[in-house]
Amino acid sequence: MPESYGGKSPRRLAAVAAIFVILAILAPVALGGTPAPGDAQPKYRDVRTALEAIYLVKSEFYKPVSVSKLISAYFARGTVSGMLESLGDPYTRYMSPKDFQALRDDSAGVFGGIGILVGIRNKNITIITPIENTPGMRAGLMPGDHIVEIDGVSTEGMALDRAVSMMRGEPGTRVVLVIERGPQNQRFTVDIIRDIINSPSTRGYMLDKSTGIGYIELRTFSQKAGQEMEAEIQRLRTLGMKGLILDLRYNGGGLVSQAVEVASKFIPPGPVMHVQGRDQKKKTLETVGKRVVDFPVVVLVNEYTASASEILAGALQDNRVATVVGTPTFGKGLVQTLYPLSDGSGLAVTTQIYLTAGERAITPETPITPDHIVEMPDPEDLPEVKNETPQEPVTAEDLLRLDPERDLQLRRAIEILSREIEATESRKAA
Repeated sequence: MPESYGGKSPRRLAAVAAIFVILAILAPVALGGTPAPGDAQPKYRDVRTALEAIYLVKSEFYKPVSVSKLISAYFARGTVSGMLESLGDPYTRYMSPKDFQALRDDSAGVFGGIGILVGIRNKNITIITPIENTPGMRAGLMPGDHIVEIDGVSTEGMALDRAVSMMRGEPGTRVVLVIERGPQNQRFTVDIIRDIINSPSTRGYMLDKSTGIGYIELRTFSQKAGQEMEAEIQRLRTLGMKGLILDLRYNGGGLVSQAVEVASKFIPPGPVMHVQGRDQKKKTLETVGKRVVDFPVVVLVNEYTASASEILAGALQDNRVATVVGTPTFGKGLVQTLYPLSDGSGLAVTTQIYLTAGERAITPETPITPDHIVEMPDPEDLPEVKNETPQEPVTAEDLLRLDPERDLQLRRAIEILSREIEATESRKAA
């Protein structure tokens, strides 16, 4: 998620001043008095922040917005968060100073908490994936789980950043989640002790040395994703890699700039993606740096492959440098820009939609569709697929770490890549 900063131009100051005049005129009528001290959710106490938010949304939101509508929403709901709900966009949201710092820490790849990546799916706080060797994975949290309560507080209507902030805390402290899982919406409570989470972007190894198949799982697009990806590619190349399986399953995205940087390792010089604002004008983001991959690639995706990872998968697919295997992706083609506010809080504003290198929109209706669609078994069926008697509940590790013989998507990727490596070697020999 890119950050955007800038000074206050005279035009911006004039616009803010004009909005302030409107609020000053209307506020006495709308407020009807001062909230009592100690209110659980004090209203109308963040007028200055509301002014900044109104200006930013008016000038930057990817769709035209009426200032009067924003002002009316603020008066009706009394908070910046409530005002932003009137936009109908769950990704444009206000963050308290604590939440804003937490999001920045997340992008840096090191943070304290329970070790899960979350997103919004069907208005639910949904686990995209637990991070390997973290309290969240050890507690048995799984991709697709809905978090319905955090420490006794319902997550219904809760902003994603607020949920993330509540799950973070000092190492050694406790957080209690109520989880909803599966088609039967089974609910259960999970008690987790927080820890320091160090989240590397990649995990790679040689999957099959005899055929030269390497494997890299790209987990998130944190600030070092491009750097770590190139280092992992070069390391596996020294071990004899002739083809690569790039696993983007359960990758919930991250920094768009890193999606561009990672894609640049794979595709020829040219467009990686396009961004389009409310004026319908397109801006093209080109490759950066040097391409380092000149061998066959297969990309794995699924329904939790989202945002920046969809940009990457789309760029490789559109440039025909990789074969995509799995199931259709999440479909989140919206770009958020982070704006710091004067009180230390922040605003995430959906400023643009993004298109793939070939100018395909990425939406829930038009996600990235694999070249080879391969379904995975439902979690409830996994013990039978593994041909084992289940001794305990199926965990996220079961889903993420199936051996190649039982991971149907990975097995298909190996079959395809083996043929492509053989064909490449034959051409070289000829």
